Amino acid sequence: MLVEIGRVALAIVAFSLAVACLFNLMVGWEPWAKPAARFTAWRESRRPVVPLTRPLEELAVQARRLGRRFHHPPEGQRFEKCEAVRRAYDTVLAEASQALGVTTLLTVIAPGPELDLERQRVELALEESGFELGLPL
Repeated sequence: MLVEIGRVALAIVAFSLAVACLFNLMVGWEPWAKPAARFTAWRESRRPVVPLTRPLEELAVQARRLGRRFHHPPEGQRFEKCEAVRRAYDTVLAEASQALGVTTLLTVIAPGPELDLERQRVELALEESGFELGLPL
């Protein structure tokens, strides 16, 4: 009984090694490589393209809405609300900059005068590239 189990196990191991060797030989086999490459290219072409950012129309709407709230805050607005609007506006500007290929440091610079200058530069660059922010420039 034990001898039979040993023979079956040996046969399974030998078969597995043979299949693995055959597969490794066929991977580099030229007639097999071209159809495999074509199939891989076809499969990659069938995958849906995932955009890196939201649609520009949606970004423009958000940028106009947040820009008005950032540049003209309501009377008596709390600091936390002002800071939240500033962060959201900077995020939308950075996303629009990425979509249009404008270099920006809005997400890197700490709040202060340098960030304000960078925001003005990005707003001007986006306006010049045709992204309407609705700002009086």
